[in-house]
Amino acid sequence: MWLLYAFLSPAFYAIAEIFDNFLVNKEFRHPMTLAFYSSLFNVLFVPFLFYFSPPTLPPLSTLPLFIGLGLVAVGYLYPYYLGLRSDDTSIAVSFFAVGRIFVPVLAFFIVGEVLDFQQYVGIGLIVISVFALALHHSRAKFRFSKAMGYISCAALLLAFEAIFLKLLFVQGVTVSTAVGGESITALIFGTILLLSSGVRKDAKATLPLFIKLAPLFLIEEFFTFLGLASEGQAISLTSVSVVKGITMASPFFLLLYAWIGHGLFPKLFKEDLHRKKVLRKLGLFVVLIVGIILVKE
Repeated sequence: MWLLYAFLSPAFYAIAEIFDNFLVNKEFRHPMTLAFYSSLFNVLFVPFLFYFSPPTLPPLSTLPLFIGLGLVAVGYLYPYYLGLRSDDTSIAVSFFAVGRIFVPVLAFFIVGEVLDFQQYVGIGLIVISVFALALHHSRAKFRFSKAMGYISCAALLLAFEAIFLKLLFVQGVTVSTAVGGESITALIFGTILLLSSGVRKDAKATLPLFIKLAPLFLIEEFFTFLGLASEGQAISLTSVSVVKGITMASPFFLLLYAWIGHGLFPKLFKEDLHRKKVLRKLGLFVVLIVGIILVKE
């Protein structure tokens, strides 16, 4: 069952990333204003989660973990949005695989998880494919995508998210309590962004736009929430490193969604769908998938 949850997570995240791409590239100039507006929707989804899966009161000792989760949930958005502006959505998101370097190391030092040789080979394949995706050739020159640096920073923060969740589960915190607690603290820290005069002024100026695009925000945050809930459920049942490896299937889902929906909703996608580009991406995504299979326990 954990494998189903683990694969549902990137499928849900990929839908959310399509809308993230549209909002940050087409509509909002300041990433942190977008982060503030996105965090507001936790007001809707937390009661929904708690209705179907009532929370329990977590130990007071877990408060620092919930604070850390909230900081990560808001903090990773800034480099993530910058990354989406710098490359095709599927390629930018694939750079989250750099987190494969961080998660096993953090998992070893913090929760004592150790992977076997086959799983580390899988991690190696994932990392190799990421660097190949980052390498672009134009005008007889090679360059690395700027998105790799931005998304690597976001991946480092999300590695801590996975570890914090695992630590909560080790202490007996339920999935709904952990995911709901993260969403609540993210709402708090998202609101704190308004203390910045730049964010406050831009939020006020873009309020009519936010109201107009509220249905898109709702869809994006709904699928982000589903992705987080599925990932949290999988992490509660198996290794952090294995689950974070499987979530790297997200670029494959993105390319699939773009191929299906580009003709109907061209403005939603930032994706080069020329035959050679698609074949190159697919080949490297296959390497990602092979790596993911090897990482699986």
